[in-house]
Amino acid sequence: GKIIEKPCHVCRGTGTVRGRHKIQVTIPKGVDNGSRLRVSGKGEAGTRGGPSGDLYVYLFIKEHTLFTREGYDVLCEVPISFVQATLGAEVDVPTLDGKVKLTVPEGTQSGTVFRLREKGVPRLHGRGRGDQHVRVKVITPQKLNDKQKELLREFAVAGGDQVYGEEKSWFKKMKDVFGG
Repeated sequence: GKIIEKPCHVCRGTGTVRGRHKIQVTIPKGVDNGSRLRVSGKGEAGTRGGPSGDLYVYLFIKEHTLFTREGYDVLCEVPISFVQATLGAEVDVPTLDGKVKLTVPEGTQSGTVFRLREKGVPRLHGRGRGDQHVRVKVITPQKLNDKQKELLREFAVAGGDQVYGEEKSWFKKMKDVFGG
């Protein structure tokens, strides 16, 4: 070996200097949470003039407000009205690529799931895409005017459903029980 009589004041004779560098990393489509990317030659400096090691980048995917990911498939929930569910409709559905039209058939129940093929996350190495699953949620109206209520009562009677009128007060119920 050699003894360095006047070592460098920056590296103190080791031949390496600690520092921070920005590195541009290309993240491929379709990576998932916890994926690891290797960047060759961008790690720690090699010893005794050897080549630099590799840098490993671990990826953590931020959750989306509309979409939930399951593998390469994407799930989302879309609210539809009672009328749209009953009579059928075309609704706009958000996808990773923008909005698309989804045909909701008449009589659709809340919680029904529709599949949009090839609208999910791209598969690694470019071999197609996953699907998007759309769960519809039927929103029940909360504030109805008198005309709307009457039309719904007529609808229920026409369908053979039992319709409950205005709720009787406790005193009216007691009066009915005791014949007053």
